[in-house]
Amino acid sequence: MGKKGKTVILWIITVVFFLFSCSSTPKSGSGEFVPSEITSLYVPGKNNGFFSFPDPGIMTNMEIGSPKYLRQAVTKVKNSGIMTDKEKVILTIASEIMSTVWVSETTYIEKPKDISPNVYTEAIATAKSGLYDENTGKYDFFTTVLPSLVLFSSSTDTSYYPQALEDLNSALKMNDNSVLVLYMLGYLHESMGNYSEALKMYSRAIELDRDCFECCYRAINVKLSLGNYGDVYREAENLLKKYPQNLDLLKLCAKSLYYVGDYAKAEDYIAQVLQQDSTNAEYILLRIKILVEQKDYVKASTLLDLYARTDKKAKEYLLLRSRVQLEWNKNTIAAASSVEQALELYPNDYDVLLAAASLASSSKRKIAGLEASDFAEMVLEKDPGNQGALYILAQKNIESENWNEAYNTTKTLLGEEAPSLETKLLHVRACIGLGYTKEASQIIEALYEEYPDSEAVKESYIRVLVSKKDYATAQSLISTYLPSASSSFKSFLYYQQSLMTNSDTEKLAALRQSLTANPRNIEPLFELYVYYYKKADYRKAQYYLKQVVSLDSSNEEYLRLNQELDSLLK
Repeated sequence: MGKKGKTVILWIITVVFFLFSCSSTPKSGSGEFVPSEITSLYVPGKNNGFFSFPDPGIMTNMEIGSPKYLRQAVTKVKNSGIMTDKEKVILTIASEIMSTVWVSETTYIEKPKDISPNVYTEAIATAKSGLYDENTGKYDFFTTVLPSLVLFSSSTDTSYYPQALEDLNSALKMNDNSVLVLYMLGYLHESMGNYSEALKMYSRAIELDRDCFECCYRAINVKLSLGNYGDVYREAENLLKKYPQNLDLLKLCAKSLYYVGDYAKAEDYIAQVLQQDSTNAEYILLRIKILVEQKDYVKASTLLDLYARTDKKAKEYLLLRSRVQLEWNKNTIAAASSVEQALELYPNDYDVLLAAASLASSSKRKIAGLEASDFAEMVLEKDPGNQGALYILAQKNIESENWNEAYNTTKTLLGEEAPSLETKLLHVRACIGLGYTKEASQIIEALYEEYPDSEAVKESYIRVLVSKKDYATAQSLISTYLPSASSSFKSFLYYQQSLMTNSDTEKLAALRQSLTANPRNIEPLFELYVYYYKKADYRKAQYYLKQVVSLDSSNEEYLRLNQELDSLLK
């Protein structure tokens, strides 16, 4: 007999055992067993064959299934003073759901002992082992739902996803007020990468029970995947008022602020995360990422050296080390070596392939024998719509000033679901290159309203204002930002200021202030080359151009211009 047949028989025996337990004792003086009159009981949902309780609230609460309703169901069972197999089974189900699904809960529901074998506990045990039990018979709500507890196991198997989706949708039809099922559907869709659908499920669950932490947390978390970073920060910060110092919420705040470029606030939350979990590698590396973005390479390099004492092979470590070697040390050979090591360890990882593409593009050299486009195409071959790969191609076209190709690629990226902030900013840059200031303004004004503290958005906004000659607004913003600006941002602001004046004295003063803030900023160095070249002061022009070449020695255009100056100075 197959497993399914045995399971069906096991379920029938369980139901029969329950029915017999509801029978009365024989009348005094009678040798016959006379069943008592059967009382009609309310059955919540559909097909709850085994579970029929005098108090209908037990199953109503169990099927809703969120923590507070599970607690209510357990209280009702214990207060009934009855403890047959069905009570033991329902308490076991409540205990497993509470500990497996609602992991933030501190409520412990004790599981009864000496429970008879049944399909419900068998489904739970199967899920714990990392398998999806397809042999429960799906006779009622819980035989349909319990196999999907495997979602919360450590199993890496995903082959059961279609069946789980079908079964959970069936359970939702049995009870469309089930917070438990809506949450599990959201979790399943999130695991499948269907983030918009996951958000719908989580949102419906929250409408039914706003006190369910997991529902609220995962709804915010999935918004992070959708790129709704502003919403993520606002909602996570608000939820922190109810759950102070919750580690998961602190992490969401840190990540969302990092993605919008509000590095100062992000660092505050990272510090709080590391206070609770000082060895958290992900957030140590996120701290280093912020330092790299702020161009604070001394601190970033120091932290990378400390991190290397415990793990020199971590993907993020190697990629960050490569960026520091390239951007600070200007050592493309060392940077390439770090990326090539990452390629050996993680040959099919998209982040590594895209980092290799980015380095090959910026350094104008091959990495592991391949061009930037080769790496991007490797990713696009497996994932034709990969935004990272398309982003690299667009970035390469912008660096080469192939504005039309860059614009077309970024326009395509904007049509994807939830385009990233970086993609939107890259499109703005392409618009500026083509002189599409109206389109650039529409995008950047909306972003500035949504992400007012993002340094990247501020930079892009000022570029747009300067490009359309709205100097009054640009200067007002520059004056506002300068007092508290980081050195790299301050350098950018002075450079933009230099573009808005016709006075040679003011222009030179702004460019020198820009270089004082960041001596390695190529833009003011190149602008000084242009200034002195136009004045026919070729020696001073070459002085600044040589610094540009030393910072980007593989740029063929800079090398050509330097050779031209060599000829003029002979």
